[in-house]
Amino acid sequence: MKKCFPLLIFLWVCILQPCFASDFIWFRTSTQAWKKSERPYFLEGRISTAVLEKLDSIYKKTPQTYTFYEKGGKLFAQVNCTLDVYQIYEGDSLVNKYNYFNRGYNCSSHFFERDGTKYLFGGHGFWRNHMDLLSFDELHGAWELIVTQNQPDDVYSSFVYQNSQGLISLFGESINIRSGLDEKHPKGYFLDWKSKVWKEVDFHIEGIAPEDLAKEWDLYFIQTENYGFWASTNGLKHIGWNLIEKETGKIFYFPNKNIDMGFASTLEVIGNVLTYPLETGELKTLDLDEIRKKSKEVGYVKLKSAEAKLGSLWMYGILVLLIIVGGLWVKMILPKKKTNLAKREPIPQLEPIQALLPYSGQELTTEKFDQLLELDSQTNLDTRRMKRARLIKDINQYYLTQTGRVLIVRNKMYDDKRYVTYLIQG
Repeated sequence: MKKCFPLLIFLWVCILQPCFASDFIWFRTSTQAWKKSERPYFLEGRISTAVLEKLDSIYKKTPQTYTFYEKGGKLFAQVNCTLDVYQIYEGDSLVNKYNYFNRGYNCSSHFFERDGTKYLFGGHGFWRNHMDLLSFDELHGAWELIVTQNQPDDVYSSFVYQNSQGLISLFGESINIRSGLDEKHPKGYFLDWKSKVWKEVDFHIEGIAPEDLAKEWDLYFIQTENYGFWASTNGLKHIGWNLIEKETGKIFYFPNKNIDMGFASTLEVIGNVLTYPLETGELKTLDLDEIRKKSKEVGYVKLKSAEAKLGSLWMYGILVLLIIVGGLWVKMILPKKKTNLAKREPIPQLEPIQALLPYSGQELTTEKFDQLLELDSQTNLDTRRMKRARLIKDINQYYLTQTGRVLIVRNKMYDDKRYVTYLIQG
């Protein structure tokens, strides 16, 4: 009987509240705010008050929001408006995995993990919004920019979730004070994770024009394991508690206007279950699977159809005509321009290549390499590393087409792999 007692306790706890069977385990709070709950721990004991006290002591002069998630038995925390990423170990010790000191670029970014890599998406800072995607380099403790195609400019959205195909960002706000841009818009975007190409999506809810919804967006958004969930009091038809099934894109409506979860001092998500305190201090549990069963399907999120853009017969006719005209242009006009084009050298890689060729066969230090490529030593390390990587890629691609080999080979030093040299092959 004594041997069975711990098992009975565990089963009883699982009946009363969600257990860690889910892959989606997430927690949010902010400096000092968690103390309002007067709880000894969060996420069923995974986050202690000692951990939160340590974070508060670090950010007491600049209070921030903390986002925690658990993956593969490991617990991590990212601090808003910084690039800091902490791993929490047994004994409540914190280790910041970020080794640099950049700040302010990514306020309200979305922190997530995919295929074993940590990412930050979007944010705002220094008077502009953006939809940049950063990946975390665990070896060097640095964030690296992931270059995507067709990326919208100056846009940020708090309404972001991911599914098996990529990222979905809905109802962003475009801001760039330098150009006087400040507007809300009804467009939605999808980042195809495989191709890293942004595409527009259609967002539809019965009885509501997308433009009206964009103007009256005013909602609190939360991502769970299977849903994008939002709560709003804007009074629009079919807007209250809404769920988007992340894989199907179907939108459901439940007639409730309560938004307590949106401004709660703490918010826990395990699977599809939310736990948060009410203003009275009482803990509230909301199971979105149960809400989904009682909801009405009212709309969808889906990629814009290619057929809708071409759509009709006359558009196909125009397309065919353009192809014919283009073919004639290539055949009749382009050969006449070949001689003139051959005389031009619009390749921006030629100048740095000429600077590097005198060092053929030599290994250059990072400092010497940056000097030859005229990379500004006053810029921060992350920015300089990103510019250096892009330039090496462009130079090697061009040199490979001309000579059949790359010009620059990046080698890690044997005795200290944090440092690299650059071999110029010539």
